[in-house]
Amino acid sequence: MNHRIFITGATGYVGSAIAARAARAGHDVHGLTRYLDRARTLEAMSVKPVIGDLDDASSWIGVLQNCDVVVHVAFDAEAGGSEADRNALEAFRLSALDGRVRRVLYTSGAWVHGPSGATPTDENSPLEPLELVQWRVAHEEIALDLSAHEVATVILRPGMVYGEGRGILGGWFAEAHEKQSITYPGDGSQHWPMVHRDDVADAYLLAMEHGKHGDRYLLADDSRHTVKALAEAAAAAAGVPAKPWPAKEVVAAFGLYGRALLNDAQVTSARARRELGWVPRHNSFVAEAPQLWREWQEAHAATVA
Repeated sequence: MNHRIFITGATGYVGSAIAARAARAGHDVHGLTRYLDRARTLEAMSVKPVIGDLDDASSWIGVLQNCDVVVHVAFDAEAGGSEADRNALEAFRLSALDGRVRRVLYTSGAWVHGPSGATPTDENSPLEPLELVQWRVAHEEIALDLSAHEVATVILRPGMVYGEGRGILGGWFAEAHEKQSITYPGDGSQHWPMVHRDDVADAYLLAMEHGKHGDRYLLADDSRHTVKALAEAAAAAAGVPAKPWPAKEVVAAFGLYGRALLNDAQVTSARARRELGWVPRHNSFVAEAPQLWREWQEAHAATVA
């Protein structure tokens, strides 16, 4: 069944992958972006561009009201992440009351689970959100409350996303290119739940078709590498050394975000595999690091050119 889909953050790191995947599947996709020059990128993916800011729905709510599915991926840090997100949720509510919106895929993240210890976290584990994302827990509930307006909401909680050249892991390759080294936060003994952006996009499409209201899905591959192992693999691929960045300096530089980077978490996505039939095609950043480095170099060369 084809849907009319509205995607926030459609030119962003994860949103662009979801938009392209949905368009290839034959859906009528409308992508929200703040930047006029990025509209051409959406058009090239057969996505209809909608220009507007996340925190001001007046310019895009008319299009939203004529869509039956919302995929909310945008995170507008400049407008104030929590406030802009709440404004978007209110727009979704209004579009359910006076429009055709009947399904919402809301993006949260694995950080709402906090530290995991040795036992991988699943969706039934108590939430211990990192301070950086405490507001996400309340917003998940606001999204689920859309059921009062006959909207089915599915919550997606991706881990640390990699691939294509952007994101935190892409930042390592940029550092390797610019500074001839890769630094990792703390002593690197912590674990990050990893997931490739293309696999995230596949999961969203599956959740749109098969997810039920109230379902929550963690998205991560089965790898259990430490951050040090991830950094060393990236460094080896780029031919540069990897070095630790003392935890105190990370926190001093990045505050709550720095604390999040030091968080030790392992998760399982067994539910998404079981209920959605999700099968990640990328299973290890460490194994794919050489290919990812080549992809980053190609993307950088194209940007410079």
